[in-house]
Amino acid sequence: MAAVATVLLGAAAVADVLYLNIRDRAAELATLRAIGWTDAALGRLIGYEGLTLGLLGALSGAALGLAGAAWLVGDLPAALVLVAALVAATGVLVTCVAALVPAALLRRIPTARLLAEE
Repeated sequence: MAAVATVLLGAAAVADVLYLNIRDRAAELATLRAIGWTDAALGRLIGYEGLTLGLLGALSGAALGLAGAAWLVGDLPAALVLVAALVAATGVLVTCVAALVPAALLRRIPTARLLAEE
């Protein structure tokens, strides 16, 4: 249950970071759209950012969790490694799904207004 809560909280945090990133870089994304980037290409950019964040978080979290368990118990059972790998893979998958929300919000960026302000 703790692993599920951790994965869901991590996915929500990644979605929040990506949303704030889109808001902060709105002028840059509008410029990319103005020079010919499609919504699909911009969506892939945000998706890759979410995938990278998910991979970094899942791999470092699984590694630190396994290292802590090995330190406390003195042994690292194969079942624990399997659970850590499954939770990390699920975390990456859920994070990629959570990144779809900020990527969908890209269409709402008012290109002309943002470029006029810059």
